[in-house]
Amino acid sequence: MTKLKRLAAGAVLLASTAMLSGCLFQPGRFDSTLHIMADRQFTFSYQGEIVMAGLTDLAAMAEASSEAEPCTDGDSGKERTCTEEELAQQARDDAMARQMLEGMIGGANMTDEEEIAKMADMLERQRGWNSVEFIGDGVFMVDFAIASALGHDFDFPTFEDMPMANSFVSIRLRDDSKARISAPGFAPTAGNPMGAMMGMFGAMAAAEGDDADSIAMEPRPIDGTFRIVTDARILANNTDEGPVADQRGQMLVWDIDAGTTAAPTALIEFAD
Repeated sequence: MTKLKRLAAGAVLLASTAMLSGCLFQPGRFDSTLHIMADRQFTFSYQGEIVMAGLTDLAAMAEASSEAEPCTDGDSGKERTCTEEELAQQARDDAMARQMLEGMIGGANMTDEEEIAKMADMLERQRGWNSVEFIGDGVFMVDFAIASALGHDFDFPTFEDMPMANSFVSIRLRDDSKARISAPGFAPTAGNPMGAMMGMFGAMAAAEGDDADSIAMEPRPIDGTFRIVTDARILANNTDEGPVADQRGQMLVWDIDAGTTAAPTALIEFAD
């Protein structure tokens, strides 16, 4: 399989796993707090890194792989002149990979500084995004804070005009005056398809004698703290220590790192 075909296959895998599991975006280093009160008033904040996991690397691979690959004889493995049909197939593979990548990041070219600036500006126009700065390697440094009343479900993050399937933090309201809070994006070892995809590139490269280090991608480290502060009744949670006293009621704390295996979860009951 040529590098172009490998890239195309990887893009297809990335697209399918992202749609199923939604892990295109992941936290880096961060601090996040959810204040959620018994009267349904809440504030949520997230300060730190949001990582477009692996997409910058894939975009660079697509750019580097734009030239035609040498063709080989199926029996001897010796290089030979490519046929017009093979060259056309390589071009189709390249175009498909680029289309997949651009579609998953809202058509943005992550190797173009102007496109990156437009994406940051777009986020800053959305409510809650106080500041968004691109610092390179697919990483945005953000300051997000929002306050509202829970009349419907809540998800963070959401990006305008960009397909999103994953949530770092979600609140799901139930009919019996309860809410389930979960943070699936804060559990890096609980089944992130990006990691599997990155390993796939290295394995395929090694099998073909390529430089695996130039193809395999390592996920950016995750390191942060997530808190829930509430004066509502806490019915369930999966912290190690349980709730601790806080001026506004009780606080649940999760320290998140690369070894976190369970997404933070809690079930609370409102006063009504």
